[in-house]
This record gives sequence, structure tokens and C-alpha cells, in this order.
Amino acid sequence: MENGIMALGNTTETYGSATRGVHWLTVALIAAGFGLAWTMTDMANSPDKFRLYGLHKSIGATVLALGLFRILWTVVQPSPRALGNSPRWQEIAAKAVHGLLLLWLVAMPLSGWLMSAAGGHPVSVFGLFTLPSLIGQDRETAHFLRETHETLASLGLFLIAAHVGAALWHHVVVKDGTLRRMLPGFAGGCDCTEAACADEDCGCGKH
Repeated sequence: MENGIMALGNTTETYGSATRGVHWLTVALIAAGFGLAWTMTDMANSPDKFRLYGLHKSIGATVLALGLFRILWTVVQPSPRALGNSPRWQEIAAKAVHGLLLLWLVAMPLSGWLMSAAGGHPVSVFGLFTLPSLIGQDRETAHFLRETHETLASLGLFLIAAHVGAALWHHVVVKDGTLRRMLPGFAGGCDCTEAACADEDCGCGKH
């Protein structure tokens, strides 16, 4: 039981299975959400387009729930230590981008939910239930929220690019375990530099 709990939660060395699972599920849903958005906006009005909009909203509602979970989980769980010998400004920047991404996971779908409510469109979650309308119907508000949603989409792409770029930098250039410890099945938490991996028990694999 203790091992199962430890595997579920984070440690100061690596991420637990809960963090990893939610992270990669969120990645998949965000990719699907953006793909649907880029596809459905160019389609003529049709039942297929409306179905894609419905799926897009369902994915957004799921991302919102996962985003709230991630924020709560981050508060109650320890954060794994930074790996490698990154300058202080890089550690601060990484934490800032990560924090903004967590806020974005809530703000982005929430703006879409509010936009739908202001436009008089219900938000059904995979046909299982319908989210309540948090605000009244108003055309000007709907237009403002649409622009906000689109702006947040652009901001999200920038933050995602920065996050992915930093992960690849650590993996390819610094060669530490920052990216590896978020991958499914990885149990090690060392920094994976050549000096650290001189110990066969490092668990990061050979360079």
C-alpha cells in the first residue's frame, strides 16, 4: 500500500503517476482541442460542424477540471527539485511558465464556457450533462469573450512552445533527467549528467 501511495504522489526526486497521467491526458486533450478549433472554424454550417463544436466544448470542460486538479495537486504535493546546474534566472523562468500554464488551463476553457453562455449556447459535456450558464446572454459580452478566448489561445501556444523548448533543451543539450522523469514508467530522479551517471544506480540510462 505504501509503495502504491508513493508511486501515486510526487517526491522531491520525480513525479508520481497521478501527475504524469494527468499531464499526458491534458496534452492529448489540448492537442485535440486545438485541432478541432482549426478544423471547425473553416467549415460551413452543418450538423458535422455543430458536432465538432460540441466535442470541442466537451474537451474544454474536461481540461478545465484537469487544470483545477493540477493546481490543487501542485499545492498539496512536493515539487521535484530542479535538475542540472541551471542559472537562477532559468529556474525562475521555468517556474513562471509552469505557473502561467496552470492558470491558462483554467482561464482558456473558462473563457470558452462564458463565451458560449453569453452567446446563448449550452455547453454539454459529452452528452452526459450540461454546464450551468454562469452569465446572461449578451451579444457584446459574447464578442469580447470570443476575442479573449482567441487571445488566450495564442498565449497558450506561446507558453506551450516555451515549455516544450525548455524540456528539449534539458534533454538534448543539458542531458539531465528533467524530461525523462515526466515519462510513463520512469522511476529515477537523478540529474543524468555524465558525472551523476557515473554511478550505475543512477537509473537515468547511458548517454
